Amino acid sequence: MDDECHSHADPSNIYKGAEHCFSSCQIVEKIRHSKILLIGVGGVGCEVLKNLVFSGFVNIHLVDLDTISVSNLNRQFLFRSEDVGKWKAVVAKDRITKLCPWSQITVSVENIRSKEFPLEFFKQFAAVICALDNHKARLYVNEVCAFAQVPLFETGSTGYQGQVTPILAGSTECYNCEPKPQQTEHIAVCTIRHRPESVEHCIVWAMYLFDVLFGNLEDSNPLSDEKEYKVSHLAREWTFEDGARKTSTEQEWENMTCERVVNKFFIEDLQFVESLKKDTLSSLSILNIPTQEQLRRYLLNVDTKYSVEDLKLEEQNPHQLVWTCDKAYEVLIFCLKQLLRRWKESKSALTFDENDTISLAFVTAASTVRASAFDIVAKNSFDVRGIAGRIIPALSITNAVIGDIVVFQLLRFLSGTCMKDLCNARLSQVSRPRPRYLDEVIITPEFIRPPVAECIICHQLLLVTCDARNVTVRQFIEDGLKKQMNMEPFSVATDVGYIIYDSEQDCEVPVEAQRIDKSTIAQLQVEEQPLSILDESGVYYRGWIRHQCDVSLSIERIFSFGDD
Repeated sequence: MDDECHSHADPSNIYKGAEHCFSSCQIVEKIRHSKILLIGVGGVGCEVLKNLVFSGFVNIHLVDLDTISVSNLNRQFLFRSEDVGKWKAVVAKDRITKLCPWSQITVSVENIRSKEFPLEFFKQFAAVICALDNHKARLYVNEVCAFAQVPLFETGSTGYQGQVTPILAGSTECYNCEPKPQQTEHIAVCTIRHRPESVEHCIVWAMYLFDVLFGNLEDSNPLSDEKEYKVSHLAREWTFEDGARKTSTEQEWENMTCERVVNKFFIEDLQFVESLKKDTLSSLSILNIPTQEQLRRYLLNVDTKYSVEDLKLEEQNPHQLVWTCDKAYEVLIFCLKQLLRRWKESKSALTFDENDTISLAFVTAASTVRASAFDIVAKNSFDVRGIAGRIIPALSITNAVIGDIVVFQLLRFLSGTCMKDLCNARLSQVSRPRPRYLDEVIITPEFIRPPVAECIICHQLLLVTCDARNVTVRQFIEDGLKKQMNMEPFSVATDVGYIIYDSEQDCEVPVEAQRIDKSTIAQLQVEEQPLSILDESGVYYRGWIRHQCDVSLSIERIFSFGDD
């Protein structure tokens, strides 16, 4: 996008276009005064932000916790090479504000699950657009929008596929209504960040590391800024200009190279990520990092302890145990040595092949170490091979189309179209360069379905409003759930497993139960977050405690809500 071309953008022309398009002058006022929350400023988010501003929206709030990496630059057009390492939301705001000075964009560099965003925060927006690539975060946004009774536009893209889904919980099918498969045909990887959330992210990171060390490094590789660790570069460091080696033996060169790689990517980088855990709600496990003495012992022993034949037998066994972290470090070093020798013989870049025993073992070991650091359950080499063959890239063209559709749907909604009369949009891959017939389209509209009867988000929401500093857990249970809702609660717990009420605990652990009963909601810090409530009849509810100073205790059941 050319900055000069848009440096004097005139919003009056934009509003004239909107008024002409929707044959209504009211749409202009809606656009001018509607506050929009955009969560996620990645591939789709950049496109959405640009479209919102150039559609005339003035008040936009951005929420994103990520920083810009080199791999973002080929598809997230708001970012430049000089922005690498900076916060996405901050850079996006600065660049858009430069293009459109009349826009009023605010930024939050926070986890969307943070208590910095209470329910009242969401209620101020005319609509929420979710452009996240994290399943758990999307579930959370879906739920909090249901409690806040705010329209949600859910977006996503995977390769050539994408979707836009307008959601009004209780009136339309929500993100929670349709169970998401645990394992899809493809695994979409938009960014390899410092905070992986699944074993697939760890495996993809390990494959990228393979290319950094031994393969042909591309700019789209998230680790491309670590090119000084390419084996070809390291080999030059250990060689004089006349070709003589700085080290006395080939084995010494291998050991020094392995030690440097492991120290960088599996010790120093993990320690750095550990230092960042204060920026996110999810914490790292205790790092199982070897000492330098252990590392040197691994370097000396792995050649006699492991063989290619043994690793090949393991990869063919679907029931093999997941490697321990210690074994993963040993196999990692063994594979590094084998790959170094292979590279030295060929003197050319190596290509990752999931059917090659050493390549697969390297990725399995590297992903196991990384998964352990983030408290993620790792996979054995049999499973890793299946996952590694299903990686597909994110595409900027898909993001652009999805960004266009979601803003158009938002404009239709603000112009007076009911959410139920909008449509889901599915973007599908077309194998030919262009449609063969006029009626062949790549964007498929779908009627919005009603809520699923079993969906707890659409049918079983309890909004609790109280002065969290004064209301105790016992008052919440007795005066709220039992008296106001005629319930017999069995248990109440947070999503992280903290039990604030258990009817059986009153008898089994009376001292602890009394301590919690007498504690206020604020003292337990369970306000402004979802709660799971189970009553004696076996019915599950989802609750949310909203702090409000002037309300003693009030609980309301949230039913279907319509368009304003």
